[in-house]
Amino acid sequence: MKTGIIINHSYPGFYNMSTTLKKDLENLGNEVFILTNKDALIKSDEELDFDKCIFFDKDVPLGLRLEMLGIRLYNNIGSIELCDDKRRTYELIRRDFKTPLTFPAPLSFTNSNCTDFLNTVEHSLGFPLVAKFAYGSLGKEVFLLNNRIELDSFYNKNYNTPHLYQKFISESTGKDIRVYVIGGKACAAMTRENRNDFRANIALGGTAKPFELNPDIAELCENVASLLGLDFCGVDLLFSDDGYYICEVNSNAMFTHISTVTNVNLSQILAEHINNDNIIDIKINNIL
Repeated sequence: MKTGIIINHSYPGFYNMSTTLKKDLENLGNEVFILTNKDALIKSDEELDFDKCIFFDKDVPLGLRLEMLGIRLYNNIGSIELCDDKRRTYELIRRDFKTPLTFPAPLSFTNSNCTDFLNTVEHSLGFPLVAKFAYGSLGKEVFLLNNRIELDSFYNKNYNTPHLYQKFISESTGKDIRVYVIGGKACAAMTRENRNDFRANIALGGTAKPFELNPDIAELCENVASLLGLDFCGVDLLFSDDGYYICEVNSNAMFTHISTVTNVNLSQILAEHINNDNIIDIKINNIL
């Protein structure tokens, strides 16, 4: 089986993870090639002759091109696009899963009067509240707004950038749970904690330790991965006094750190899932 691994050219962290996965796939009899998205984009269709492709990227046009060539993507490009937009993820999962109350910002081409909308955001969410760009990774586009002046300022600066406002879950300040799901099964989990930031991300200085999965959390994360059509993902949960909230779902979640923390070989598990997946009846996924 000829298998491609496509990684985003601008983030070197994907390369080491991909070389590990490449070795595990080769040990299962696959012929494996690693390409960056910028290199794949200039290849001819004939050169992109993979049977399967692990897509560690969010380059939707490239992913759609590969699927139109009949290549099975992990994850499929529709699910990647859905998870990449936090507004769309929220709208799809909020009826079936507990999520922080969220208001996607209205689509705006000019900085027109949105006082009524911002009044509702303030009164419904209170302060502090969380503001997020719809597209972003590693916690870098997530902000804590402490009062109305900061809310108005944020909106005025970002009215034409897709974003959302979300209730701040104070019990989870600087900490969360990352659960890694592969092939419909929750395989590993870790808690992340950052004592210097309200965001728990490792990339922002957070630290991690193993978290023992219980059946309820495992089922919760497996169900949300299934709803979003994901072969593998990281599900981020927030702590609260009334149970766990789903914060985000990452369709390109890196597994190197969580594998080290939990001593679970996620690369091997993912390789086996991809190797054993039947692609005879592949169909192009509709983008949601």
